[in-house]
Amino acid sequence: MELNRKYFDSRVEGINLDAEESIDIINNWVSEKTNGKITEIISYPVHPNIMLYLINAIYFKGTWTYEFDPERTSPMPFHITAEKDTTVDMMYQKNEFTILENEDFRAVELPYGDENFAMTAILPAEDKTPNDIIKTLTSEKWGDWSDSFDTEEVRLYLPKFKMRYSKTMNDPLASMGMGVAFDMDAADFSGMEPEGELFISRVLHKTFVQVDEEGTEAAAVTAVEMMTKAMPQSKEIRFDRPFVFVIHEKTTGAIIFMGKIMQPVWED
Repeated sequence: MELNRKYFDSRVEGINLDAEESIDIINNWVSEKTNGKITEIISYPVHPNIMLYLINAIYFKGTWTYEFDPERTSPMPFHITAEKDTTVDMMYQKNEFTILENEDFRAVELPYGDENFAMTAILPAEDKTPNDIIKTLTSEKWGDWSDSFDTEEVRLYLPKFKMRYSKTMNDPLASMGMGVAFDMDAADFSGMEPEGELFISRVLHKTFVQVDEEGTEAAAVTAVEMMTKAMPQSKEIRFDRPFVFVIHEKTTGAIIFMGKIMQPVWED
C-alpha cells in the first residue's frame, strides 16, 4: 500500500458498503478526480456480497498549441453513412501540422500546449471504416505510424464533439486472458484476502471526452467490483465522416485515450 501511495497517489479506505453515505464518498472522489465530468461510478444499494472496490480515475485537459478561432466555426454536413447526413459545428484553421497519408487513412496530429501531448485524428479512406483502422492499431504499428509523419500546411476541418461512454469490461478483459479472475472457483486473490474468497464480479468503465476550439477535456474512471467467492497549395483534410482520435504522450507514445466518432454531438 505504501508503494501504491508513493508511485500512484492511491489510498486505501475502509468504509461500510451497506451505507449510502459510503457510496457517496466513492462517487464524490470520482467527481473530484475527473473535475466533475464523471459524477457517478457506483449506484446504491450494492450487492451484499461485494467486499471491496478498486477504482482508478484519469483526467486530462489540454489546450491546443494552435487554437481554433470560434468565429470560423460554422454549421457543416457530416456524413454518418453514404445515405445519412447530419449538421455539426465544424471548426477550421489553416496551419502547419504533422500529417500522415497512406492508402488506408489520412491523419493529422494536433499538439497541446508545449507539445508534450497531442491528439491524432485519423480519417479512414473512403473504402475503410474506423473499426478497420482500430483493428490494425497494434503498439508496433502505432510506433511505425508515429515515425512517419511529415510537416505540411493544412486546411483543417474538425468537428466539435462531446462523448460519453460506459461499458462493463468483463468480456473484453476475459478475451485478453483475464478470464480466471472472474471465475468464482479459480480466482486467486489470496494476497489481498488470505482466505482466498475473492473474485472479480464486474469491471465498470466510464469515459468523457470534449473537443472544442480551445482544446480537449477528457476523463475516465474504471471500477473493479470484487465479491467473495480505462508552400505548395495547402492540403485540405476534412473530418466530415466517421473518424478515430488518439490522445497520446509524445515522448513515450503512450496512448491515454482513444475513441471513434461516428456522429459528433455537441450539447451545452
